[in-house]
Parts: sequence; structure tokens; C-alpha cells
Amino acid sequence: PDLTGISFADIGRLFRLSRHYLRLDDEDKRFLVKLFGSSAGEILDDRFETDLVKALLGFDAVVGHYASPYSPGSAYVLLHHVVGEVNGRSGVWGHAVGGMGAISDAIAAEATALGVKMITDAPVQEVEVSGGRAIAVRLDSGERMSADLVVANVNPKLLYTRLIDHAAINPATLRHFEEYRCQSGTFRMNVALEDLPAFTGAKDPAALTGGIIMAPSLSYMDRAHSDARAEGFSQRPIVEMLIPSLVDDSLAPQGRHIASLFCQHFDPALGHQWNERREDAVAAIFDTVERFAPGFRSLVLAKQVHSPLDLEEKFGLVGGDIFHGRLSLDQLFSARPMLGMGQYQTDIEGLWLCGSGAHPGGGVSGIPGHNAAREISKSL
Repeated sequence: PDLTGISFADIGRLFRLSRHYLRLDDEDKRFLVKLFGSSAGEILDDRFETDLVKALLGFDAVVGHYASPYSPGSAYVLLHHVVGEVNGRSGVWGHAVGGMGAISDAIAAEATALGVKMITDAPVQEVEVSGGRAIAVRLDSGERMSADLVVANVNPKLLYTRLIDHAAINPATLRHFEEYRCQSGTFRMNVALEDLPAFTGAKDPAALTGGIIMAPSLSYMDRAHSDARAEGFSQRPIVEMLIPSLVDDSLAPQGRHIASLFCQHFDPALGHQWNERREDAVAAIFDTVERFAPGFRSLVLAKQVHSPLDLEEKFGLVGGDIFHGRLSLDQLFSARPMLGMGQYQTDIEGLWLCGSGAHPGGGVSGIPGHNAAREISKSL
């Protein structure tokens, strides 16, 4: 619902939401309120005794979230990561056969079959706005493409602060997006391995087909965050390793493997200092993996490294934010990415949002694009 000027349609949306809420019993209602306002650490400490169990569940509260598991609001981030399904199974994750690019390839193949024309390797310089309406997209090459509608899948902060002439933006809107928080604290690395790593806690190789979380307690995660805030990055970071070549043999030659390392916490505020500190961060990550899988370093044949700065410069992820904006209460639901834009239409006529910066946020769900397509169709 649009909470800036509630219409009959918005009243209907609020009514439908209230019916869902009223179906909950009193205990669930209390838990829902707690979930949105408290920390994941508090909720997990209340329900579990073992550090390893709490760490396993609490990891989802810090994935792409530059915060401690004891930071208020982190409980919602935990919830956000278990919403969804794969092949009809709720709350689970899966590997895309062929790598994550296979998802984009599948969308592209379907679009092509429907007659969509696609242009790739065409960086956008500007979304042209005239008379309060988006009218064209201008590429770095100088080519100008006029359009009845422009649908943007980029971070809304990137869109408003870098791709639209500031004179065409309402000053209050521009100020909002200048202050829009983007800081997931993520460091990404892909490595080619000569052989499977030998983890001291996993004797059965089948155990390596899942997510391998190297962060044995919530207090470990809390220290990783506080160290990053003080020093720029944690010397004992949180590391999740996936080895997708174990379940998809198209990704590596026989006997060799690739591993993906998703690491927290690394301060995006270091900016261009990351060019000097990148390899120090890699060393801290490898040291962490070595504590759980001795000899890991010797298996690495090649590595691909993405600091927060690299994620921004290579992929347009402002602040290295994989979710196109922090998943905090002030940037969620009707306020994502701004009150009045929760319905995918921006305050500029003909300019729509369809990416992770729109409701319900980041992750590979397809929900923002699905909802945006529905609302655009209605408008036509």
C-alpha cells in the first residue's frame, strides 16, 4: 500500500494484510512484532542452547547485512533469507546448473522467443527526463534510444544520483537517495582448486555439497562486525564456502573444483583504500579457511576477488551492496526504496523500478520484477 496518500485501493491492500494478521494466534502476533524490531541474536539465544546451532541459523542474519547478529532489525534479515522456495520446496536454496549466469540466460532465451530485442555491453550514461517524464536512455556510446517507458533494474541510489540530471529531480527525492543506505559489508571470492579441501569437521565428502559456514558462534560474528568497524575489515571474518562443482560437473575439469567464498564483514567506507588493502583481506579470509581446512591455500590454482569497491565498480552495486539497499525497517515494505515508490512507479512519470531496490528486496526471487511487470501492465 502507498502510505503517502491512501486511496481506496490502498485501503483494500491494508485490509487484506490485516486479515492475514488477525488469523495469527496471540503468541504469533507477539512474535511477529518482536521479529521486526529485535535482533536475531536475542531470538536465537531465547530458543537454543548450542552455539553451533545458533551460528548456523544466525548466519542468515548477517548475509549481505553490515551489522552484528545482535543489531536491532537483524531478525528480519534472517527471515528474509528463508523466504522463498526451490522446485516447490519452501525455505531452501539451490545451485543453478551452469552457474548463476544460467538464470540470466534462461530469462534471455524466453524473452528472445517472445520477440524481445536485447542489447548488451551497452553502458547507460543517462536516463533523460523532460517535463517530469522519462523519455529516453542515452548510452555511453552516444546512442540515444527514445522510450515510452523506462524500467530500471539498477540500485535506485545509482539511478537517482548518477543517471538522472539532478535538475530534473525533486530536491526532497534527491536528498532521500543521497542518504539511502547501501553497505552490505560483503567481500566475494571465487577460487579454482586442484582438489577438494579437507575440513577437520567433515569426514564425508557429501557434507561439502551444502553451505560450509566458518563462524562458530554468534559472538564470533559480533566481533567480526566490531573489528570491521574499527579496522576496516575483520581479521577473523565470517566465511561461507560453496563448492558447486560437486553437484554440477560442467563447472570444472574432472578432478578439479571451484569454490565460492561469501565473506563478511568488510567496510565499504574504505572506498579506494581497497585497492591497497584487497590482498590483506584475501590473506585474512584464507587464514580463516585454513583454521577449518588445513592446507587449503596449497590447493588454490587461481582466484577472482571482489572487494566492496570492486562490486561497485564492476557491477554498479553502490557501496558493494548486493541487495541494492540495506534491509532495515526504514527501507522496507512501502518505504522501499522510498515512501510513495513502493508500487514500482517512481515520482518521475514513465520511470519504473523492478530490481532488488524495490519491494521486497534482494535475493534471487524474481518477485520485484514480477510485481513491477504486473503494475506496468495495469497502468497500460
